[in-house]
Amino acid sequence: MLFTSVCQKLIDAWVSTSTSAPAAPDAIYLGVMSSLTIRMRLSVIEINSEEPKEWLLRPIRQTRISSRILDLDALFKGGSLGGIKDQGYIESSVLPAYAKAIRVAQPVIDAVETKLLGVRVIYDRIILPQKNEMRPQWLVVCTNGRFMAGAPASNLEIDATDQAILTALIEGMTTKEIAAEVGLSHRTVEHRLERTKKQVGARSLPHLAALIVTAGFDRSIRHSKEDES
Repeated sequence: MLFTSVCQKLIDAWVSTSTSAPAAPDAIYLGVMSSLTIRMRLSVIEINSEEPKEWLLRPIRQTRISSRILDLDALFKGGSLGGIKDQGYIESSVLPAYAKAIRVAQPVIDAVETKLLGVRVIYDRIILPQKNEMRPQWLVVCTNGRFMAGAPASNLEIDATDQAILTALIEGMTTKEIAAEVGLSHRTVEHRLERTKKQVGARSLPHLAALIVTAGFDRSIRHSKEDES
């Protein structure tokens, strides 16, 4: 709801500008700065070349959250789009959306689900092109992060007992309930889960379950159990 409100304010500001007297980007974003949450990022893209990868990213408000999975502030610290580390992400998830906003000469709102440096990310986005009788000189881009998760290690080494434990974890059981389910001591279950957490880089049991489900690894676990039965 908060991001919807921010989008509406941005659109209202955009509507109030004129093609005959092209505005500066701050005419669009100044009114929303106090409404941005810690998950929202606001940037200006300066269209200074015919080559999109030479366009300049100018951060106006970075996110105010940090993650050991992915440092977005360091990745999008500013500079040319061609200088951003993950060019596959730029080519697939960024430039086509920017091109659309320029082509239709209207704000574009979308939901993005993609991978950035191997991390699965989901976010909402609004792109507002400068009103201009010719090509716009800038875009205002605001995003709202919704999800970020790394994938479990591809060489995850688990046996049938680990499979049973992880399946029970994904289904919401506590470690004590899992111990009763698989016929092991509570301490043994905790030890096995701790070992798996280290393999995939999880910080907690909920994080471990999220990583496994995000990568689709839970399906391979279930299929393996079905094959054994």
